[in-house]
Amino acid sequence: MDYLDSQQIVEFGTLLKTFFTLPYSTDLDGKDAETLLRIVKGAKGPVSKRKELFDIIDGNVGYSVKTLKKAPLSVRVDLQEQRFCDVDEVRALRALGEENSREQGAILLGYMVDRITAQMKLRKIAVAKSLILLKHWDISRKKFSFVYWEEDFLAYVQNLISRNEKGEVEWLAQAAGLHARDKLRQVKRKIEKHEKTVNVRLLRMHYKHNQIFSDHDIPKDAQKISFDVEQLDWTALVKLLNI
Repeated sequence: MDYLDSQQIVEFGTLLKTFFTLPYSTDLDGKDAETLLRIVKGAKGPVSKRKELFDIIDGNVGYSVKTLKKAPLSVRVDLQEQRFCDVDEVRALRALGEENSREQGAILLGYMVDRITAQMKLRKIAVAKSLILLKHWDISRKKFSFVYWEEDFLAYVQNLISRNEKGEVEWLAQAAGLHARDKLRQVKRKIEKHEKTVNVRLLRMHYKHNQIFSDHDIPKDAQKISFDVEQLDWTALVKLLNI
């Protein structure tokens, strides 16, 4: 699948290279990535506000932009889901001090899908997508690489709800937060100097900070952009612009 067509991927690479050539560029945060992707996709919709779930609106499609610095050889990634913050009902259940992690999980997933659908209705969109951009550069900040793909935002959460109803999700209420793990997929990890087999994580939520993180496999068809570039200093930039 081509998430961006050939012309768009070239334009996106050119914009990224230009951004990191500028003397003030230190990172590429979500707002920067949103600006560049709006240009590449030719999005004409309104610029998002702070509390809105979708960063870009283009016709009847809403896009949630997610960025993270990640090593190029990574196969999975956990992404912070922005603007999900009302988890009081989950906290209230936890405060009971009972073993109710599965009930907490059902509430969390229900809240997420309700929040997405409510925002879709409010902003009059029919399709909700995540635009995911992984970024990496070496210590010299001369070699840059990016991985980009798109996912159905609503379908991702609906799939978790379906799997949870079938008993395929393990819920663990830990001190820092609530974790969802995949009962059908395991991985070996070193825990306290011992190698143990644990279920692959799907989702986690911090009780204290109301932050939700979703875990994703990086698709094999994700699009890759890489380039070498040297950052200009201000003097060189002034000469280049001929100001």
